[in-house]
Amino acid sequence: MAFKMSYSFEGNYRPKPEQNLSGASKKQTRDVLIKRAHEERQKRQAERMRLQSALTLQSYIRSYLARKHKQQEERLLFDQGDFDNVAQQLGRFLFFYERRVDKERFIRIGYTLISKKDYILLTMKRDISINWLIKRFLVICLDNFATADTGNTAINCFGEFMQITNFTYLNNKGYFKYLRHYLDHSNVDTDIILKLIMRSFEYYNSLGSSKENVLSEFCNHFLQPQVTPKIKNVVIPQLCDFSFPYNDLILYLNSFSNKYGTNTNNLLYCILALEPHNYEQTKYTIQVLSQDSNNLHHMAMSTINLSDDSDIEDMEVSDEQVSLQDYLLLLNNPDRVKKILHYFDEHVDDEEVLSALTNFCHNLLLIYKDSIRKFMLVYMLALRGTFLNKLWLAIKKQESNIFTTNKGILCPWQEIHTLISVFCNMFTFYTQTLTDSESTDTSGTFTSNELCSMSELLKNVALNLIDLAFPMCRNNSISSSPELILLYYSCLNAVKMLYMLDLRKKFCKMDFWTKKKNYIAQDTRTISMLQKNYLSHSVRPFYGVVPENSDEHLAPLSTIEQRSLAVLQQLPFLIEFNMRVWLLRHLCYTSISEDERLRHDFIADNTITVRRTHLYEDAFEKLPHKNESDMRRRLRIQFINNVGLEEAGIDGGGLFKEFINEVLRTAFDPNRGFFLLTADNCLYPNPNVHLIMENYADHYYFIGRLVGKALFESILVDLPLAEFFLAKILIDRASAHYLKSLDPVLYRNLLYLRDYNGDVQDLGLDFTLVNNDLGETRVVELKPNGSNIPVTNDNRLEYIHRLADLKLNAQIKRQCAAFREGLDSVVPILWLKLFNHNELQVIICGDAEEIDIQDMKSNTVYEGEFNGAHPTIILFWKIVEKFTDTQKKQLLKFVTSCSRPPLLGFKELNPSFCIQSSGSQDRMPTASTCLNLLKIPVIREEELLRNKLLSAIEQQAGFELS
Repeated sequence: MAFKMSYSFEGNYRPKPEQNLSGASKKQTRDVLIKRAHEERQKRQAERMRLQSALTLQSYIRSYLARKHKQQEERLLFDQGDFDNVAQQLGRFLFFYERRVDKERFIRIGYTLISKKDYILLTMKRDISINWLIKRFLVICLDNFATADTGNTAINCFGEFMQITNFTYLNNKGYFKYLRHYLDHSNVDTDIILKLIMRSFEYYNSLGSSKENVLSEFCNHFLQPQVTPKIKNVVIPQLCDFSFPYNDLILYLNSFSNKYGTNTNNLLYCILALEPHNYEQTKYTIQVLSQDSNNLHHMAMSTINLSDDSDIEDMEVSDEQVSLQDYLLLLNNPDRVKKILHYFDEHVDDEEVLSALTNFCHNLLLIYKDSIRKFMLVYMLALRGTFLNKLWLAIKKQESNIFTTNKGILCPWQEIHTLISVFCNMFTFYTQTLTDSESTDTSGTFTSNELCSMSELLKNVALNLIDLAFPMCRNNSISSSPELILLYYSCLNAVKMLYMLDLRKKFCKMDFWTKKKNYIAQDTRTISMLQKNYLSHSVRPFYGVVPENSDEHLAPLSTIEQRSLAVLQQLPFLIEFNMRVWLLRHLCYTSISEDERLRHDFIADNTITVRRTHLYEDAFEKLPHKNESDMRRRLRIQFINNVGLEEAGIDGGGLFKEFINEVLRTAFDPNRGFFLLTADNCLYPNPNVHLIMENYADHYYFIGRLVGKALFESILVDLPLAEFFLAKILIDRASAHYLKSLDPVLYRNLLYLRDYNGDVQDLGLDFTLVNNDLGETRVVELKPNGSNIPVTNDNRLEYIHRLADLKLNAQIKRQCAAFREGLDSVVPILWLKLFNHNELQVIICGDAEEIDIQDMKSNTVYEGEFNGAHPTIILFWKIVEKFTDTQKKQLLKFVTSCSRPPLLGFKELNPSFCIQSSGSQDRMPTASTCLNLLKIPVIREEELLRNKLLSAIEQQAGFELS
């Protein structure tokens, strides 16, 4: 192995270690060097600033000490000097004045100035320097108004020397700020403050370019802050009696619309209260009202509690702080409303006026649930077809802006959304009044094509809003707001109204409302939702399902299920009728558990004994009171015949069907007095039933329960109910067009009144109605002091609305409420709202369309010797197929006690339609309606069988022919 060796021949075989006394070597990077240099630079800068700050502080301290020293010298000179040279003494005083130490000197100079008032006022006109000194002195006076020692002197001096020449300076120094502070927080005489306020506006017309600044300061300190009782009851009335520059205030506020932000409620009150009696409304006034009412809905609703029936004319303005009641009364000033309407009529094509009025109405609609009935301006505009037409044209013009492309979110809120909210609210109200005759819309507001286009647009908006209210994921969610909630419900209500209008006018195609696919189907998801009874709970947009009981915990629904529930509750007519019938049947079935159903059927004693001679009385005695028995459970009937003996047989459902049909037929008999007949022989509650029976509410409750039981058990009953009464079962208040179904003559007269071209006052009408209650004539006022209010061209729509409301709602309010309560105790009204009033009539009575004999034949069963091929049965169907519609209905009523077929076909009939042999041909056909059983003799001759059938069904004798 090769080695490389080092050899040293110097005799030093052990090398010495090298030592570096300069320290360890460090290699520093570029970044470290830069950072160190930066830190050192900052230290040097901090040191320079410290030295500069020290110099500045020293300078200020020396200056302060010098001033103090000089002020003390001037103070001594002031005390030693005389007042022959007022300007010199006043200048010294202004230089050294301090409130704490110079109270006596202030009083002394004040008395001196007052004693030489004439000389000083004269000098002020020619000597600018004296005028400048007096201005500064007046600011000191203004600051001393509330001081105990110097207050009187300050007030006297201020009153003597305040001139138009120095007011602009005082205004810039906080003139109105001082006055407002003294008004609210001091014992300064209110009359003095009022005089100073009035004095400022005496100078107003001579201020030139300073006017705007005066209005700004006055708004900032008197109109925009909280309206105290002194402002409300003292200052504003004084300004109203004074020539206040109201028009200039409106122009100023309109120019600076965004200056006051969201705190504009107090400003709005002052604007309304300050308006002169002879003021003519302008575009700028409407714009200011629109801007300053943006946050009126944020006021606490507890400040006023107005029920639907409360009348605004009975209210009085309180002397306390401003509440919504005060705004309501001011906004409903008849002169103001009339002038705004007149201005709109004259400038109907001005888009700025339309925009301002729309925004103003939108702000008012946010305040109450029924703001249209509360605010006269909104009420009158809602009845103006011209305004609605202009709104609709504006919506069509901006249709593309309704939803942005940002995942369908309404962001940002745009003018189009305000337009839709206002239009939908007003259109719904407008349609509830008499806006159409029997065949066409005589008001000329909207054509059929426009109504169809409106339906298409608003239906799409409504469905998009439902999707928005229940988003698929959080990224697409949007926070709720009063504006969004108003848009949601107003749009959905307008779509409902368009649907109801389409039922009368037929401006949409047959399948228009149901052609778009919805999330409802007869699947496990829908069944699960029904079993959990979600339909009985409210679904809140942008929130979800809300349990009725706070202790009840519901499993969360998927987004699709929440949207389905919203459609079911708000827009059920978008779903096929048969699907909704299936939903109702399933809701009724799942409302009772299997265990509960078995217990009631086989264990509980649920048999009711009634006498055939006193069916209604016995039924009312057994089932009258609330919660006495659950009407959803199965009931069995035991009849007592005419001789007092129990009828043989066990009720398997047929007897109960007969029982409920007979009791309801008796209850709705007009001779009993609970119901009356309209001109087209339809039933409605008797308005004068209280004159016949004291406890009539209990009877209506009972009748409602029986109707509910018939619906629950899918038993069809032949009850031709009036259209308006069916509508009132589903809604609280029936609109005016339903008057046609109650009193066609009155309806036509009101249409004549609405379309009358002359002076309505010539007709001699007032706001009263003459009633004939069982022979007693009584005058009813439609509004307070109605006998002294004539019906004019301006208020005729209000007269129509109030008269229709009295007839359709007020007179039968308690009867309908009791009936609905009884019905709701068996079948919740929320379930029945799946249908409109026409469909509800179908559910109660069956389909009014032609009877499908083939469907009837396919679902018929035979007993005895009969079968489908029996010669008599073949003849029977041959004869029935040739029957007229009337004869077919008579046959069906003869067998089932109802002339209308089942909703979903004869497969739904329970028990099934049955034909049984009754023996030889000398017998007559008979029927057992409780079993849907037809008994016919064995006849092989067509003519003989036909004659016997017709004879039986026309007599409607049933058992008596046996």
